[in-house]
Amino acid sequence: MTLAGFLADPLRVTHVSDNLLEIENRPIRRAAIAVAVILVAIAAGLAAIADGATGTGIILLAMVGLIGWLYLHELVQLTQLRLDRDAGLARLRVTTLRGRREETCALADLHRVESVAHYGTAAGNDETRLVLVCGSGPERREIVMPMSRPDPEEVAHLTGVVNGWLSRREQGVSS
Repeated sequence: MTLAGFLADPLRVTHVSDNLLEIENRPIRRAAIAVAVILVAIAAGLAAIADGATGTGIILLAMVGLIGWLYLHELVQLTQLRLDRDAGLARLRVTTLRGRREETCALADLHRVESVAHYGTAAGNDETRLVLVCGSGPERREIVMPMSRPDPEEVAHLTGVVNGWLSRREQGVSS
C-alpha cells in the first residue's frame, strides 16, 4: 500500500437495490491523521510555554490553531449520493463544517456518471473526480461530486457501479 492509497478517502456503496443506490465518502483517515498532528503540535506549544518560552509557545499555538482550522475546514466533509427510483430523484448532499449543500436532478435526466481526471502541474497533483451528467443540449449540467483526493481505482469502480445501476433502469423499461 502506498502513502497515497493509505490517505485516500473511502468511497463506499452503503446501499444497493433495484430502487435505491447510495454512495458515501467520509474522510475519516485524513481527518484522524490531521487531528493527531494538531494534537502533537499543541503539546509541543504547551511544552514550550512550560519550559519558559512563552512567546514561542503562544506563536506555535496560534499557528497550529489557524492552520489546523483552515485545513479541517476544507477536509472534513461528508458526501452522499442517493439515486432513488421511487422518488425519481438523484440527490447529492455535501455536509461540511460550514453547513450543508444539496443538489438534485430528476433521475430521468441523469444520463451517466463519468470519472474525469484532472492533471496538476506539480507531481502528485493529479485528481480523479466523479461527475454526474444531467440533462442534454442547453439544459445539460455537470454536477461534480466533491471528494478530497479519492483513490482513482475506487472512482472508476463506482463509475461502473452507478452506470450499471442506471442501465438496469433502461433495461427494465424496455422489457
